[in-house]
Amino acid sequence: MIMMVLNKSKLKKIIMWVLVAVVLLSGAIFFMKNKDTKPAFEFMEQANLPYTQGTKQNSGYVALTCNVDLGWETEYVQGILDVLKKEDVKITFNVTGRWAEKNQEMLLKLKSEGHEIGNHGHRHLDYAKLSYEENLEQIKTSKKIIEDIINEKTKFFKAPAGSFGEGTIKAANELGYTSIKWDIDTIDWNNRKEPDVIIERVKKKDIKDGSIVLMHPTYATTQCLDDIIQIIKDKGLKAGMLSNIF
Repeated sequence: MIMMVLNKSKLKKIIMWVLVAVVLLSGAIFFMKNKDTKPAFEFMEQANLPYTQGTKQNSGYVALTCNVDLGWETEYVQGILDVLKKEDVKITFNVTGRWAEKNQEMLLKLKSEGHEIGNHGHRHLDYAKLSYEENLEQIKTSKKIIEDIINEKTKFFKAPAGSFGEGTIKAANELGYTSIKWDIDTIDWNNRKEPDVIIERVKKKDIKDGSIVLMHPTYATTQCLDDIIQIIKDKGLKAGMLSNIF
């Protein structure tokens, strides 16, 4: 009799866990079929996290973002511009204040050719390790330098290496920024001379409406950017800037 009771007890637990699994699976399927509701973004807003995808529903765009700092090959920025002009695509360039100070003519050229300028902080530091006050100083300094040069407000902030801490988000919010990360990393910084490696990596990624692609000005990027744009087109989407998906 005791064995029967134990077996019935175990059976009830098994049935309960099976029911829980069914409910969870049903919920997952529902959200997969209703992606346009984008519940992940509501969570990001509530948790005060940077966005890895756009919030605009059915935007039809994938945002291409290019981070530019003094540590990167500024000489290849022009090569990227040449490809974008040929493809008639406008993207977002996230620049540091230090780079903007030393490359004012190029920054103005990015702006004059219709590209969007984002804030990448003043110096390329690990912002997650900085205090709120230090984050505020870095972001605010870069904001003033960039906006004084292009005579236009910047709307998006992307921390160097995507390193966001609580103080980073708080400071960016206080300055009116939408904080950005990415969901598609080309890792071109590690394959500066290997465009084929970048192309194959991007092909394998789950690029979707509202995706954010991370790039840097490297030789390889200039050689494969047109392929990346074509990969996006093949998915029935357009390559654009952050403002197209937010």
